[in-house]
Amino acid sequence: MNQFISFLTVFGIEYQRDVSLKDISTFKIGGNARIICYPKSTEEVSVLMKYFGTHDILYVVLGRCSNVVFPDDGIDYVIMKTDKLDFMSQNENSFTFGAGVMLAKASKFSIDKAYTGLEFAYGIPGSVGGAVYMNAGAYGGQMSDVIILAEYVDREGNVIYHETAQNEFGYRHSYFTDKECVIVSATFRLKKGDKQKSESEVRALQQARKDKQPLEYPSAGSVFKRPEGYFAGKLIEDCGLKGCQIGGAMVSTKHSGFIINVNNASAKDVYQLVQHIRKTVYNKFFVELECEIKFLK
Repeated sequence: MNQFISFLTVFGIEYQRDVSLKDISTFKIGGNARIICYPKSTEEVSVLMKYFGTHDILYVVLGRCSNVVFPDDGIDYVIMKTDKLDFMSQNENSFTFGAGVMLAKASKFSIDKAYTGLEFAYGIPGSVGGAVYMNAGAYGGQMSDVIILAEYVDREGNVIYHETAQNEFGYRHSYFTDKECVIVSATFRLKKGDKQKSESEVRALQQARKDKQPLEYPSAGSVFKRPEGYFAGKLIEDCGLKGCQIGGAMVSTKHSGFIINVNNASAKDVYQLVQHIRKTVYNKFFVELECEIKFLK
């Protein structure tokens, strides 16, 4: 690790040691991270990826940590966090955002320019890179509807500009999900719109989220992917699991698709509750629920 610290220092790449994962997780769960590095540019991502490859270093790439559950005993390998890739630009109807830009910020930037297409993303508590990676969506919109180009760095440190195609995306899946790479930026093609109409739409979506989702508690958002022909939250509720609690983790009484941290929940609490939900739903409806959140080890 000392050699890696020296490398980061030589290249001027920002890093932190012994970071509390609870402080960076929307779930407020986890031990400490041994080291987190924060590249600020494509070049810094490239040299990091080359270093990881040539030195066989275990790492994970994270954005705003809104859909992950960190382990209770922490993470001993390297975390690359994309927060500092926070740039934004416009070229007529094309908008480019760094991977670390919060979706709410990207949405507001385009709306302020009187362009429409990213209203759906305003309330999603993640960043552009993670949203593209998993083809995030809400209220009838998803990233694949608007993305036209992604800049990413592969395992060897090569910088690649990839023109995206609709058939490369699926439900919570993208071209990038199956690749070992780091998304650096994404470009979206938006349409000229009405700023006031877009702002009104965002307010309505925000109110819907406030009314239907347990935003007052730490969580990682929707826990399960939508099974074909069903809604996960409805299946869970119909199993009588609303309010079910293991340790400090509880199925939300407002929205059964959410698990919330009500009393210093541990990763173990969440995992056990997830497994209990999956088993109960399968036994009653013969439907296999698949996790949307990621449990890191």
